[in-house]
Amino acid sequence: MGSDLPPTDPGWDALARVAEGDTGAFTGLVEAHQERLLRLCERLLGDPEEARDAAQEVFLKAFRKAGEVRPLGQVYTWLYRIAVNLCFNKLRRRKLVRFLRFETDPEEPDAPAFDPPDARPDPISALEARRRWQSTRKAIAKLPDNQRAVLILVRFEGLSYRQAAEVLGITEGAVESRLFRAMRRIEASQGREDAQEKGAPRFPRTEGKR
Repeated sequence: MGSDLPPTDPGWDALARVAEGDTGAFTGLVEAHQERLLRLCERLLGDPEEARDAAQEVFLKAFRKAGEVRPLGQVYTWLYRIAVNLCFNKLRRRKLVRFLRFETDPEEPDAPAFDPPDARPDPISALEARRRWQSTRKAIAKLPDNQRAVLILVRFEGLSYRQAAEVLGITEGAVESRLFRAMRRIEASQGREDAQEKGAPRFPRTEGKR
């Protein structure tokens, strides 16, 4: 039982003080978690402005629930749970076909950076890496909601299976199973694209002879 309690996480103390009427105690909690919470909302909603509104709403919900929550696990996984539920509800309400932004909008240069870090490879390798990443993003867009959520939490947010299970309210076995199925779907999708590309007609390269 002692391993489930987070005595070193000051967030629970802050929430307890908020529940007792100390509204100023909430400021530190927001400062400690707003960056990662905003990033999660951006990845789920694909819109920076809506993500900021969602993050504020998450903190507002957390503030109101300060007197109800049990101090189990880590505070940020509790906040993640609120955020995931809130974002999925928003997405269902507006009936989006896709949950993530998969095309770069030139009018929104500050859109959430979902791409992996650019290691500055040579141009040909960079083009191939970009092509495969675009293929991966399209495959992610087609995943069922529950598999996409697990993939984002574990692969992109770096949560452990236990933490992801806590956020989503499922077992660690279910997290592992959903992640496995998500990765298999992505690999299958990439395999189909590779096969299609190999079967496509090839045109001779022009060398620009003079």
